Amino acid sequence: MAKVILKIKNMSCGHCAMTIKRALEKIGAKADVSLEEKMAVVEYDESRLKIEDLINAVAKFGYEAEVA
Repeated sequence: MAKVILKIKNMSCGHCAMTIKRALEKIGAKADVSLEEKMAVVEYDESRLKIEDLINAVAKFGYEAEVA
């Protein structure tokens, strides 16, 4: 399992954080999302997912993510 920290832009509430967590888990990653720090610590299987996949999963719900 690989680990990456994503900075999340335009996340403003608990609902946003939960949406991002669910989006990442839906594609098979584990995520710990912090609203206060505006970031997500994501663990994922490098043989199945790329960082771009994580960023795209978040983007589908209207949030911008980048590697911290």
